[in-house]
Amino acid sequence: MSATAAVYRPRNPQSSDYYRCVEDYFETFVGIYDEHFSRQYGFWRSYVEQVIYRYLDCGDLHNGFARVKCTDGTDG
Repeated sequence: MSATAAVYRPRNPQSSDYYRCVEDYFETFVGIYDEHFSRQYGFWRSYVEQVIYRYLDCGDLHNGFARVKCTDGTDG
């Protein structure tokens, strides 16, 4: 009986509703945060922007990629 090979299906984060929402509205959110949200949630934390922009960059091949090859250890 032969094992079925797994089919690689590349990630496409840009197709998710969450990704599109963040991409479309995050900069607006940052711009209005102090006026609308700081009283209730405190000052704006800049690391939030870093995390969001890294999220948006993840999966974009223009930012580079890695190729990983697994071996069984017998071929060096």
